[in-house]
Amino acid sequence: MPLPLAFPPPLRPGAVIHGPGSHGIDRLLDGFAAELKRRGFRIGGLVQRNHGPGDDCAERMELVDVASGRAYDITQKLGRESQSCRVDPTGVAEASQAIRDAVASGVDLLVVNKFAGLESHGDGLSDEMLSAIAEGIPVLTSVGSRYLNEWQAATGGFCDLLSPVAEALWRWWGPQRMYQDLVQGVAEAEVRRVVTGAKWVLVETDDGLGVAARQAPAVSPAAAMDDPRRWAGRSLRDLATMAAQSWDALEISVGVAALNAHYNRPDLAGTPGNGLDLFASVEGRVVVIGSFPQLARRLPRAQVIDMNPRDGEYPEAACDWLLPGAEAVAVTASTFANRTLPRLLRVSAGATVAMIGPGTPLTPRLFDYGVHSLAGFVAVDGEAVVRTIAGGGGSRDFHPYGRMVTLHRPPHS
Repeated sequence: MPLPLAFPPPLRPGAVIHGPGSHGIDRLLDGFAAELKRRGFRIGGLVQRNHGPGDDCAERMELVDVASGRAYDITQKLGRESQSCRVDPTGVAEASQAIRDAVASGVDLLVVNKFAGLESHGDGLSDEMLSAIAEGIPVLTSVGSRYLNEWQAATGGFCDLLSPVAEALWRWWGPQRMYQDLVQGVAEAEVRRVVTGAKWVLVETDDGLGVAARQAPAVSPAAAMDDPRRWAGRSLRDLATMAAQSWDALEISVGVAALNAHYNRPDLAGTPGNGLDLFASVEGRVVVIGSFPQLARRLPRAQVIDMNPRDGEYPEAACDWLLPGAEAVAVTASTFANRTLPRLLRVSAGATVAMIGPGTPLTPRLFDYGVHSLAGFVAVDGEAVVRTIAGGGGSRDFHPYGRMVTLHRPPHS
């Protein structure tokens, strides 16, 4: 019986904790919501934008509907000549419809600008926020430190408290969502062919091809070739969706190859070279997940973890012991395909992480999830790669027919 589709685990409500003043927090939530929306996630809710001087009190304060862009003025001046102001409850009540609409549509994330004075007394947007939480919709908000007790009481302590930096928001959002993120960037292109070899699979379109290691147990070249009708008529994005949702090992492999057919295109620019050389000058502890060719020569001091460890290598269970505190971590692209990468990224927090191998998706979308460098394969002679994989060849066999490309996370992103 087939297993249900894979979906990321549910998120506890996230609260960005901050001190006096919230102007920078407003920009943080606004930017995070805009980036997720740009990537194709369904984002709803309200973000605050202040106009003119001031912080909590500006010349004009607006709540902006993330989905529609409609702005609601919530500024209430205290006296004709007064420079003081406060939030207008009437404007907030009008804006609250945006939250109710978002909850009704089942958005991927609900952003609510803040849990503040009105909400701490059970007014403002508190009912809408708690309703969304009860519906299981991920909620992200900000909470001033003076209202932290009231927030904890309202949520019963069922929440994650976040630092006011973008990295904390992406860690909360979680690396399991990187799969759907990548799928949403894939075009609805026509697939020319799918080849399932004994060791590798590939997906080809008119714009290029992508490869991925076969996750199923090793099979003979004759047994490896599937009935091509299994993949017939499916678009590139449809195949890529299997990388995010299927539990079938071969379907996941084909899904990753479909992702790479989109992202690892022949015109992709990057740095050439072997990905392991990225850590050659690292003085601290280096951990490598998976065995790589010439690893002992390139990184002689590295601690190596492998599912089938050889002499001098550690078993998979060593991840929880060796990854924390490492300065640099190199992971094989197979960790992306077999879905162990999210766990490895969480355990490697604070380390510089590189994903290396022909099956690495070469897209900056991965950088926000904790990967700093990507070293993957771009095919040059597509027909030669097809022949090699169809004949049961491995990465060493098709490597001469392409080039390795490395992408680096920008220094301050």
